[in-house]
Amino acid sequence: MTEAEKNYLFDVGRNIAKLRRQHGFSQLDICVQIDMEKSNLSSIENGRQNFTALTLLKIAEAIGVGVHEFFQFTK
Repeated sequence: MTEAEKNYLFDVGRNIAKLRRQHGFSQLDICVQIDMEKSNLSSIENGRQNFTALTLLKIAEAIGVGVHEFFQFTK
């Protein structure tokens, strides 16, 4: 995996975590709703795990946001 790809996963994961917290959810809250292991969500949020489009959709629906919000990067 290239450094750019690692940074991309990290940026998406950081946005997921930020939106989750802004909406008042813990990782466990989301994991219970979407039947995911907490360690997997943690890995996604920390940019250590690649994700599928369907996983992003499930996370977004559980938080109550659009998937596109995970990709709004500010640098």
